[in-house]
Amino acid sequence: MAKSVWKKVAPGIYLRGEMQYQVKIARKGRTVVETFDSLAEAQRFRLKTITEIDGGVYVDPFREKETTLLDLLLRYEEEVTPTKKGARQETSVLRMWREQEWSSLPIASISPSHVIEWRNEKVKAGKAPTTVSNAMNTLSAVFSYAINEWQYKVTNPVIGLKRPKARPARRVIMPQSDRIKLLEACQTLGPKWLPYIVSIAIETAMRQSEIRRIHWDHVFETHIHLPETKNGESRDVPLTEEALAVIEQIRRNLPRRNDRWMFGDPDQPMSSGGITLHAVTREFADAVTWAIEQPGGLSQKYTFHDLRHVAITELKQDHVDAMDLAKTTGHKTVNLLHKVYYNPDPEDRAKDIRARRAARKNKAMEQ
Repeated sequence: MAKSVWKKVAPGIYLRGEMQYQVKIARKGRTVVETFDSLAEAQRFRLKTITEIDGGVYVDPFREKETTLLDLLLRYEEEVTPTKKGARQETSVLRMWREQEWSSLPIASISPSHVIEWRNEKVKAGKAPTTVSNAMNTLSAVFSYAINEWQYKVTNPVIGLKRPKARPARRVIMPQSDRIKLLEACQTLGPKWLPYIVSIAIETAMRQSEIRRIHWDHVFETHIHLPETKNGESRDVPLTEEALAVIEQIRRNLPRRNDRWMFGDPDQPMSSGGITLHAVTREFADAVTWAIEQPGGLSQKYTFHDLRHVAITELKQDHVDAMDLAKTTGHKTVNLLHKVYYNPDPEDRAKDIRARRAARKNKAMEQ
């Protein structure tokens, strides 16, 4: 018996036998296949479906129920994440969401309660509010993209949910004695590059990710050029005499690499001659712990990011105003710069205010 085949009888419509009319539609990322008993029914369905797809109102009765959150996360990581500057960090967050038990559920079944339960557990476990908020924002971005670009008819389960309340801004003051002890610990305990990376952070307020990406082709007598920064823009970091002295020490004491990275390729593992965030963070933490345990050690525990606080507080005195300082530090908003990073010693502030008032009074008396 001869096998029946589909024969095209109209645009997008195929006939098999005498009474089976199949409609095939592939449009704007949607694939629809339906079979009817008459050509007229098939034509009506095709026209109606194409109109709904073009109008953005078509609802696939199976698509949202057959697509799991895991499917959505994997597609997003494959198609969207590679186009972003922070692809590596986002990949880690997406992996975390894939590990949730409810990631195997259809996206039509994912509700705000799933995210709320996850959020509350993380907050209870002591996770940083920014870490939790950023993860929620990533999941929200995945759903928004799926809704707007892939035309899934679901509700974003993260929209409207509260983020954890931010912790008070950390106030970091590093006495000169602590600075000396910290650098001594880095020299004693860490790799040869560690004290130089720490010194650059203290003298320039550069982020760790920016320091690891310093290339000798972008180092000049007056500044370091950063082609790409956290906010996606380039920046020129001015070098004080102290910062320039650190650069000169690096020229003399660290071996020059053929690839001309100052400390190592930031995109390669340590085993391949790279310099990773994990390695810098770990070595710095070990040096801090060691320095605290020594007799007369550090007065407090510091994180690598604390060095940015310390540097900005010092650099503030060398800039005209907050806008001028923001050009050096790479902040887009002055409010964040003041609230989070500018941590002046109250005694020093009082002395400065008194000195400025005395100068103003003296000037008034002379007039």
